[in-house]
Amino acid sequence: MKYSHFAALLGLMLMSCSSHLKNFYPGNYYSEDNIYQNKILRFIITFDSNWQLWTDPAAMNRDSRKFARQLHKSGIELLFIGASTEKYLGTRAIAVNLNEPAREYAEYIRRLNLPDVENDQGLLEVTNGPVEMVRWIYEKHGFGFIEYFFSSGTFDIRIAFWTRKEFFKKFLPVFDSIMGSLILTDVY
Repeated sequence: MKYSHFAALLGLMLMSCSSHLKNFYPGNYYSEDNIYQNKILRFIITFDSNWQLWTDPAAMNRDSRKFARQLHKSGIELLFIGASTEKYLGTRAIAVNLNEPAREYAEYIRRLNLPDVENDQGLLEVTNGPVEMVRWIYEKHGFGFIEYFFSSGTFDIRIAFWTRKEFFKKFLPVFDSIMGSLILTDVY
């Protein structure tokens, strides 16, 4: 009897360990200030007050957890996934340690996704103070997307926003404003 309880307890422990996904580059979202900070990747970004972000895969919905696991197997990390409180707008951030210029990383991602992309508006280099980024706007499956690519040290970071195609132009200034708040920080 003792051994069956021990075996059951051990089985539960193994199952709980296997379902937890360890973050390579953990960050925090401070909802009281609407700030996402990643000390390892050395950046801070401020969202509008009507956003919710999830940084722990265990707190994400099932599809997002599955996506995070899929990326993790390739050494890529889903830093956060989020939505506006009314669920019209979405966002996510991905990081990988490739040590590539932002432009080259953006071109690679664009080539990978081109078969599914509609209304590709190409890549555009933009500058936010000292931060150089590459911006990509496109449509896919009835949604408008904008992705921003930038580097922090040897890390390539990709932050995407999306909404229904008919709302995209209206919210483009919101996405640009959020990315305009991006600050690269020093090592702590």
